[in-house]
Amino acid sequence: MQLKALSVACLAALFFPFTPVALAATQSNISDCQYDASGVNSFTDIFTCGTVSGSLRTLYYSTHNAYFSKGFNQDTVSYGGSIKYETAPFYGFRAGVSGIFLRGIDHPDEAHTIGDIGDNQTNVGEAYLSWQWDDFKITAGDQRINIPFVGDYDWRITPILFRGVDANYGDSTNYLHATKVWRYKPWGDDQFLNTTAYTDVDERTNGMWALGGGRGTQWDGKKLTGQLWYQEYADYTRLVYGESHLQWQDTLFQPDLGVQFIRGTSLGKALAGEVNSTSYGTQLALTFTPDLSWKLGYDHIAASGNSWGNGSLVTPYAHNTSSGPYFAQPFFTSTQDLGSGNAYMTNLNYVMNENLSLGTRYSFMDLKPSPSSASINQSEYLVYFTWSFSGVLKGLSLTDFAGVQTSPLYDSHFWQNRLSLQYDF
Repeated sequence: MQLKALSVACLAALFFPFTPVALAATQSNISDCQYDASGVNSFTDIFTCGTVSGSLRTLYYSTHNAYFSKGFNQDTVSYGGSIKYETAPFYGFRAGVSGIFLRGIDHPDEAHTIGDIGDNQTNVGEAYLSWQWDDFKITAGDQRINIPFVGDYDWRITPILFRGVDANYGDSTNYLHATKVWRYKPWGDDQFLNTTAYTDVDERTNGMWALGGGRGTQWDGKKLTGQLWYQEYADYTRLVYGESHLQWQDTLFQPDLGVQFIRGTSLGKALAGEVNSTSYGTQLALTFTPDLSWKLGYDHIAASGNSWGNGSLVTPYAHNTSSGPYFAQPFFTSTQDLGSGNAYMTNLNYVMNENLSLGTRYSFMDLKPSPSSASINQSEYLVYFTWSFSGVLKGLSLTDFAGVQTSPLYDSHFWQNRLSLQYDF
């Protein structure tokens, strides 16, 4: 009877995830399950004690004079997301599978539709097998991965996924980590590809691999943390990334001082071009009150006229997607795609109450995409908020990011707005 009840509840959650009754029924049955150190006690419980989770959203994405192309305006509204079922652990093993889908709402013509959220998707997303024992976990298959410059930056609708093996020993501060990726699924596609985010490169690659580790220690009210990574992207680049933070926890404003170093060099066929990139960064974060925080970040990217982007960092899975861990970054574009020079960013965030969080960010990119070009001197002004509902609507949130980029190299300003209604369960 429990299996039948859970099956009905899971189907209700899959097709009517906004219904609190469906989720309550699922949670009620799962709460009856008994776990020990190795997981559930019977083969049947693997499935009846599994969990359903997901994220559904509607996104309105609007750009005007997109990326400083005067008169190039795009407006797209779409909905979709992902729904995942994961089995209960059995001798440390779990299996997970998710479905992803994306649909448009009254899209304009193709030229005025934003491709990342404009093309319909319906497919299996995650499909993996994991094994965990104490502090060691390994996952193989199609999955979300979160390491520097390889991650699921999922503010859009469907997630970025990777086909590979990901292993971690430790916790979020003290760890050893190893990753091997063969394929990836970008935002705008429901297929796993053996290419990268550099869409102007048609040649296939064998993915990437990475090794990393982190360590933290605490003494006299101070906390020191650090991480170091080595990554190789087949026929693109090898990358070394290091970051460290020192926080004074018992001092006024709890200052957190961070430093970072990023080095990229050519590898194999160098499909994006020669890579010779060196970045240094520093960041100061202050917590004025438990609800009000501020950050100031700076990065210097050394010029190298014979290399890609005048010394820019090549990031095959974050190109035109995210600035990754760069301390100084705009929101609408990526630091590593803009050139070499100096980058600055400041961000102020205020949590007004349990429902409302809001903030503002300013970034300035004094970067040159080539030795002969002038600096883009790009300023970005951004405001944002998130309203999280409570009570019977818990899990539902409304978020908006709105801003403008300016540059003296162009006679038009680049405006963008991203408004999303999201339900996580």
